[in-house]
Amino acid sequence: MALSYPFSSKISHFVPPKQWASMRVARDLEKKTGQKIIHFEKGDYQGPDFDTPDHVLKATEQALRDGYVRYDPGPGLPELREALAQEMTGRGRPTVAEEVIVTAGAKHALTMTLLTFLEQGDEVIFPNPGYPPDEVWAKYVRAEIKHTPLTKPDWQFDMEKLESLITPKTKLLIINTPQRPNGHLVENPEEIAELCYKYPNMMVISDEIFSHVTFDKPHKSISAIPDMVDRTIIIDTFSKTYAMTGWRIGYAVAPRPVIDKLSIFLQDSITNVAAFIQKAAYAAISGPQDWTVQKTALLKQKRDRMVAGLNTVPGVTCDSPDGAFYAFADITGTGLTSQEYTDQLVENAGVAVVAGTAFGSQGEGYVRITYACSDENIDEGIRRMKEANLTK
Repeated sequence: MALSYPFSSKISHFVPPKQWASMRVARDLEKKTGQKIIHFEKGDYQGPDFDTPDHVLKATEQALRDGYVRYDPGPGLPELREALAQEMTGRGRPTVAEEVIVTAGAKHALTMTLLTFLEQGDEVIFPNPGYPPDEVWAKYVRAEIKHTPLTKPDWQFDMEKLESLITPKTKLLIINTPQRPNGHLVENPEEIAELCYKYPNMMVISDEIFSHVTFDKPHKSISAIPDMVDRTIIIDTFSKTYAMTGWRIGYAVAPRPVIDKLSIFLQDSITNVAAFIQKAAYAAISGPQDWTVQKTALLKQKRDRMVAGLNTVPGVTCDSPDGAFYAFADITGTGLTSQEYTDQLVENAGVAVVAGTAFGSQGEGYVRITYACSDENIDEGIRRMKEANLTK
């Protein structure tokens, strides 16, 4: 008789990450058929265009040799916290080191924040489309999740619809800019701040992981708006700015009482982010920024190449995102649903994308496409998409 494991009912909603479903299918297909898949589905940097800066690698090696391989409980190395405080001050939020905590990636910071603030019966508002993992831990504590639809095609908050969702039980509003999955900046943080002032018990989580990956317009943090400093938790990461996705290091910036609670959470869960990785991050943020500037300029070129190509694919249209490294292509002209298009594209053309519905109901009719890859892969992927000519 098979053993019935006594799992907690709180994990009954656990499923593999929706945004990685296409990657799992693509990997299986490559393994079974040997076919080369064009990976437009990966939310990551691909190829030698985005190798980690050499000075970061050297700092990592030196840190290992210098013995930064022991426990270091607490919110982060002092020099790194100070550098991050200066970074946030530069964004318009006056920040001291005690308002910064170093985390194992942005996702870790989000998880700790959600579990620290939410409990059963609380309400949290997410954008639709948005980032699926944000919702996992809200559901875990049995908070009520509400979705505010972003307007098409510019993907902005509808302020009337947003306000209609707020009640005395609403604790958190989550925004991200540049947005996932569409790459657009939130254009009206001032209006969102004005709305927040009316609800003194509501905090904002501002996901700013692509803060340094914008092309034509500057990133604006809602935390820089007067009176929002004490009501905003900023989440950011080294993953996207410095192409350090696999290093798993990010940070949160918030009022000190919040950071103190998060620090306890961090020490009781993972103890600390590996000290040698923190030294690498310090080298990244305090060292020369030429590589980051060049990388963003390269991504802009790749954005333009991808968007131009997508607009030649039958049934597909695509606008030009403000930042990140995603294009959110409209495939309604094909007559297929997002999932149908995604499935048929990888099976018939060997091109993997992510169905827009992985990010919420507002993503129907769209697919997310990553352009942080080689120009050769961009061109080959577009060629295959045009040749497949998918329609219903």
